[in-house]
Amino acid sequence: MISHNMTWIKYPSKELIEIEDIIMSQTIISRFMHIYIALFVPISLVAGTFNLTTFIKWRARLGKLDLYLLDLTVTNLLVTLLSFTAIARPDYILTTNLNCGALSFFFNICYFNAQYVQIAILYTFLFQDYLPCLRVVTLTKKPLGTLSLVFACAFSSSLAGVMLLGTAGLLPERALCQVDPLTAWYEYEIVKFSLGFGVTLLIEMVFFTLLIGKLVRRDAPPQKDNRPAYLVMLTITLIMFACRLFYNIMLLNRSRLKLQRDNGSPREELIMNIAELVLFGESCANNLAILFLHKPCKLALNKSVQNLTKRCRREEETHDSVPL
Repeated sequence: MISHNMTWIKYPSKELIEIEDIIMSQTIISRFMHIYIALFVPISLVAGTFNLTTFIKWRARLGKLDLYLLDLTVTNLLVTLLSFTAIARPDYILTTNLNCGALSFFFNICYFNAQYVQIAILYTFLFQDYLPCLRVVTLTKKPLGTLSLVFACAFSSSLAGVMLLGTAGLLPERALCQVDPLTAWYEYEIVKFSLGFGVTLLIEMVFFTLLIGKLVRRDAPPQKDNRPAYLVMLTITLIMFACRLFYNIMLLNRSRLKLQRDNGSPREELIMNIAELVLFGESCANNLAILFLHKPCKLALNKSVQNLTKRCRREEETHDSVPL
């Protein structure tokens, strides 16, 4: 691949041309950042830790869906921790290209892994139930084998993204950094969109088309016992689609600007930063969906609330029984 010279790219907020627009955009992203750190991060960490603890306690009875959701929970926790790299917004991290490439690599592993796990969940627990003919193309029957394949695909996709950062010969140099480096070649955004959203969306559309056709003919009525599992799977699918659609639109817009050799405006930089926070917020929403919709986690939550309520009542009774 021919090397690209991307040294001309700068953040609009660093050019100090439209001062009023820059101040306004920085104020808005700063407020969004405060909301994310104060609300979404604690909720994601608490819900994810609770889910992870529940899965560990149930380790002897974990089924296929539990293992997939355990993988997704760990991925969501890692994404939430990696999102702390955006805490400096509206400014950006100043580090070496090597460190920035490492950050992008590990974040993209989580990004692709979550998407591929979702595809594996839908295929294994939804489409095969309604479409038995799809079982003949199953690559592996063991969930750990499937998760290994998913991780290998995520690792390969992330590695392809790192190769398109264009900083191989500039690793010791310092640069402003975020999970999707601004100075990456325009092919980086195109490849990330294709592997992390476009291809998976196409697969989902094909599957859902087959599924709708099967349901219309009523050849495979839904099983009532599996409805809670279907609910959590479809909820996660909708959450990921909503959060990633906005984010990927902005990725393609950034690629378009690079092809036009345009730095963009402070408003476009602001929207890209908001899209990044929305992507981080996906982890919080997924952890909450697993907590409230997945049966083992929901039962563990109800039990914890009941135990806490009983403990509070005992303390109140003890306090009331003490003579004045």
